[in-house]
Amino acid sequence: MDHNKYMTIGEFARRMGVTKNTLFHYDNIGLFLPEIVDTNDYRYYSIYQMEVFDTIIILKEMGMPLNEIKEFMDHRSPESLMELFEKEDKKITEQIKRLKYQQQFIRGRKEKMKGIWSIDFEHVFRKQFPNRYYIYEEIRDETDAGILKKTNEFITEFERRNYQMDYEIGYIQNENDILSGVYDNYTNAVILPFKKPKGMDYQILKAGEYLTGYHKGHWNTIGAAYERLLEYARCRQIKIDHIFLETYAVNNLMAESIEDYVTEIGVRIIS
Repeated sequence: MDHNKYMTIGEFARRMGVTKNTLFHYDNIGLFLPEIVDTNDYRYYSIYQMEVFDTIIILKEMGMPLNEIKEFMDHRSPESLMELFEKEDKKITEQIKRLKYQQQFIRGRKEKMKGIWSIDFEHVFRKQFPNRYYIYEEIRDETDAGILKKTNEFITEFERRNYQMDYEIGYIQNENDILSGVYDNYTNAVILPFKKPKGMDYQILKAGEYLTGYHKGHWNTIGAAYERLLEYARCRQIKIDHIFLETYAVNNLMAESIEDYVTEIGVRIIS
């Protein structure tokens, strides 16, 4: 036997980076057979089988079950291989998109969390924001549970239309309510996608400098944060816009209790 052309099962296993048991199993199910089996039941594999075995390993690493690999290998042709690669290429592209979305989600949350616990929540800040898209949904209900239910339905519809698009949830407070001392009249929800949304009407929060305050705890005690923000504007004769936006700097992703939530309040400075 030409030992430059043939390898024992142990040699072939070492060369291909698998165990002998793997080769025995593939032989038993008819997926990959040795080229020669002698009278002593010794198995020998040809060097020309290495490329075929590489193909099996690649298909296995792509997640294809062994029975499907066997079906393909038993009827392989240039056309079937091209069809298979086209299918797997699309699958890999989707996986890459999903991983990129997950990475974007993680990086966005990391950026938002940076320094949040070192902020003095009693202070008012001036922060620059770019143009931001937002989708507005009227939500009127008497109970917290009702508001949350309708908000979740709104989010579900957005996610259905804008698969894997990252976003924030917020609420816009009515200017007349705020100036009248009513700080918890939640009648809407807004989604702030990080990119232009599809299939839903959107508006734009203008870029610029925003007065920004923070509130830690339940939203029904948010009034003190609004009063600090309004007092800051009055004392410095700062003219502010009529849209007050609330978003969560800390939500249920980071805190178990609603008392540990942190709400960011922003209103654009006009002059």
